[in-house]
Amino acid sequence: MPRTLVPLSLGKLLDETFNIYRQNFLLFAGISAIPNIALLLLKFAFAGAIASDRTEVGATVLLAGLGTIFATIFVSSIVAAATTLGVSDVYLDTPTSIVTCFSRVGRKSLRVLYVSFIVGVIVGLASLLLVIPGIYVAGVYGIAVPAVVLESITGREALSRSSSLTKGSVGRVIVVYFLTTIFTIGMVAVLGAVVGALGSTAFHGTGIFSREMFDEVLATLGGILFGPITAIALTLVYYDQRVRKEAFDIEHMMSLMAAPGNLASGASAK
Repeated sequence: MPRTLVPLSLGKLLDETFNIYRQNFLLFAGISAIPNIALLLLKFAFAGAIASDRTEVGATVLLAGLGTIFATIFVSSIVAAATTLGVSDVYLDTPTSIVTCFSRVGRKSLRVLYVSFIVGVIVGLASLLLVIPGIYVAGVYGIAVPAVVLESITGREALSRSSSLTKGSVGRVIVVYFLTTIFTIGMVAVLGAVVGALGSTAFHGTGIFSREMFDEVLATLGGILFGPITAIALTLVYYDQRVRKEAFDIEHMMSLMAAPGNLASGASAK
């Protein structure tokens, strides 16, 4: 039965976030796992290059560092975009899969990367002035990524779109963003403590590099398991703001009624 879209209270929105995450865990973990494991292998390759090239360590470290930064930004953007598409499909009762989500990201990857980078720079610069402006800006542009992924707009238009949709609700976006982020950080810390305690015997005394590799694996695992939560929540905020400001619930209902299957059933009923 198609979902009935209604404005969500803050508590209901967070509850829906965790319900979608729990009921579709394999989908979102799979979306997060593929790029993050590739990133982990790339980090190991860079670490191996640094360890083997003792003659030009400075240049190698610089190139490896820049490559890691770019790859991390790219992977986080792709994961956020694919997760957003997955959440959208689940929320709107559309069949989906890991392959389907990634196949639709390709043509928007550069726009998503642009929006993620610009928002990060804006929030970072605002935070340098004072913490509060940084937090506020994070709320204003908090749904720019869902906007550029789910609509046919440019990266610059996505920033304006987020600012327009969040007008009057910036505080709500901030609360959702930080509650889910704090939860994610807390769960990753717990995972690290538990797995770290279990693996301490195996990794203590085997060298700093081995320990760093172990920590990278833990960070990647935590990102795979809990990283999608904030992206899920912000996608729901995007749809909720559209329901509140643009009557998207009515638009969605009309599109369902106009679907070929519904038109055919209506004709046969006559």
